[in-house]
Amino acid sequence: MIRSTLQALFLLCAAAGASLAHDTWIASSGALAAGKPVTIYVRHGHHFPASEEAVNASQLNLFAQAATGKRTSLKPAVKGSEVIAEFTPSAAGAHTLAFTQDRGVTSRTPKGVKQGGRDKNQDATQSSRTLRTAVAYVGAAVSKPAGLEVEIVGTFSGGAWTVQLLRNGKPLEGIAIEAFPAGAKSGRIAGKTGADGKLRYTPEAGAKKDLLFIAEFKHPAPAGQAYDTVNFETSLHVTW
Repeated sequence: MIRSTLQALFLLCAAAGASLAHDTWIASSGALAAGKPVTIYVRHGHHFPASEEAVNASQLNLFAQAATGKRTSLKPAVKGSEVIAEFTPSAAGAHTLAFTQDRGVTSRTPKGVKQGGRDKNQDATQSSRTLRTAVAYVGAAVSKPAGLEVEIVGTFSGGAWTVQLLRNGKPLEGIAIEAFPAGAKSGRIAGKTGADGKLRYTPEAGAKKDLLFIAEFKHPAPAGQAYDTVNFETSLHVTW
């Protein structure tokens, strides 16, 4: 009885911690038209779609990708509580916006969190590398992978989203994906990915057609590295 009560409390605390976690996503100021400048936003917070603080712009590899596959690198800069970049499409139509943020390696030590792995922090109790990625679709509800190390790909049909979690282009099974409707007080577990890395999510009736999918998970570090795990955070922002 005591053990089951403790297990229940642990799961409750874990769920509460997840709901308070800060998420990161990418968005556009509007539709894309040839020759018309738009602002691209990288936002961070736990009240999607409002941004609460800016991420480290110097760590971002930010780009826009046309349906033809042509990529345009964007220059990010911090502005208030978000990161922005200007983009002028050379052609109209569907685009994928994306970024990779390699946050580097950090270690937990008796004296707090420090930069670097176990090679620099001999007293580390845990060391990890954190990689954050995000994708947004503009002008289409169907898209191909952007080619990121980890990403969520989505397709909308029949009133529902089918999303797929990929790492280096290969599906990841058994990973929980959360769905955050715009303006909602909290997200909800959309489900766990199947063997094909996919799950299907039907938005609630009347919900805004502005949705964020989030996945967070860990993998063991590659052999020979001075850290224990790679922590992945990835999001897909869709409107339709």
